[in-house]
Amino acid sequence: MNKIDLSKPTRQAIKGLAIIFLQSIRQAIRMFWALIAVVVLQKNILDNKNLISIVLLIILALLIIHTILYYLNFYFYVTEDEFILKKGYLKKKTLSIPLDRIQSVNTKQNLIQQLLNVLTLEIDTAGTVSKELKIHALEKPYADALHNYLSNAKSTSTSNENSEISEASEVDEKLVLSLNPIDLLKIGISQNHIRTGLIIIAFGSQIFNQIQDLFEEKAEEYSSELVNFLSESSLALFIFLIIFFLIISVLFSLFRTVFKYFDFKLLKSKKAFRVKAGLVNKRNVLMPYNKIQELNWETGPVKQLFGIYNLVFKQAVSGQNNKAQQLVDAPGCFNNHLEMLKDDLFGEEKLNNSPKVFTNKYYFRRLWLFIGWLPTLLSAPFLYNEWVYWLAVALWLGATAWYSVLILRKRYFRINNQQIRISKGAIEHKWKQMELFKIQSVEFRQTIFQKRRSLASLQLTNASGSMTIPYINESIAKQIYDYLLYHTEISEKSWM
Repeated sequence: MNKIDLSKPTRQAIKGLAIIFLQSIRQAIRMFWALIAVVVLQKNILDNKNLISIVLLIILALLIIHTILYYLNFYFYVTEDEFILKKGYLKKKTLSIPLDRIQSVNTKQNLIQQLLNVLTLEIDTAGTVSKELKIHALEKPYADALHNYLSNAKSTSTSNENSEISEASEVDEKLVLSLNPIDLLKIGISQNHIRTGLIIIAFGSQIFNQIQDLFEEKAEEYSSELVNFLSESSLALFIFLIIFFLIISVLFSLFRTVFKYFDFKLLKSKKAFRVKAGLVNKRNVLMPYNKIQELNWETGPVKQLFGIYNLVFKQAVSGQNNKAQQLVDAPGCFNNHLEMLKDDLFGEEKLNNSPKVFTNKYYFRRLWLFIGWLPTLLSAPFLYNEWVYWLAVALWLGATAWYSVLILRKRYFRINNQQIRISKGAIEHKWKQMELFKIQSVEFRQTIFQKRRSLASLQLTNASGSMTIPYINESIAKQIYDYLLYHTEISEKSWM
């Protein structure tokens, strides 16, 4: 088998010309879609076919020229301790990334790339806000070699050592979890459909607002007609609309689940997990054990009926942008999968022998005040003389009290001299677990109201984000705070 020379400056696959051309068209449409809509609706412009042909030919020529120049001036290579990428023809840019700064290397493949048989390689590095390094058209053998080299590279490694690792990286992988169509159906049904519906509403309102800016008179006319129609409608119509809304939300959740998790596979080797999934956009994510900062898992009423959990592996964050968190989820896990993954990441389970330390009951009063009483008191001056208001207040205070009790019951943590696990939730139940040596900072927090009651909160930060332990006994909080600071100072283990 011939080894691929990664140190030689290389361009993308020739098929990348088609990818770059299509991306340029998409970017142009995204930037000028409003102008395009206005032009299309202006009949006098459309009647001038010669002008349209000339404009389209000029745009096409510019896009082709841009595609060729971008392709010719985009190349990359690997040195002994750096990955170097050069791009740009009007404004040239060189990105030089030390190999030991690379957080993760992932591959993706959308529908067009599947037809062209090429892959996108994404390189995420410590200190960048987003995935700045993207190579959109690589042949699979080259993408695999570069992916494995960069995933396993260290600043002290040599080319030969990394080449050997890259050739053997996917050997002896063991299948941990795969999802069949029935599993996808269960996952889709157990999603948060209310949240999905709100996303649909938000997306639809954005489109409506943009259309309203372009066609203000028509939009106002249709809006007023819709308001009049709904005001004159019966209760049966409103019930029908609610049911229709829920059906659309469930269907959207099911489609999203299939597109995202189709052919899902979670594999493990001696040093890493690998996730492969996707119908239209295929992803292949490698997660070395040492780069996983914490393991999160959750369940809920519907998930409990199916006996499944949703797991999330949290890797290091790039920069300070929470949106750039490296989250890789594994839905549809049964309890045996969860226990096996915890054993792989944290070793033998010992946290269950540690006692649960619950959040103080004062936390319930605080929650109920902010989500129950405060909205009630703010709205009282405007609606106090309506009997319906008082009925709504009684129901609201009862519901928020019940909700606050659920939160309090699930707010606890367990800790030993190696790990910590934090529990939270309300309707759903969520857990976070990490090893203590991966904590990068500990913050002791105490408001004047907490101090009066000898309470305090702790915030633990690692490379993937932070987790909070709220409203616990002050003496316990100080002991944990002192121990964790001491632990982070004496620990010689690498957090990544």
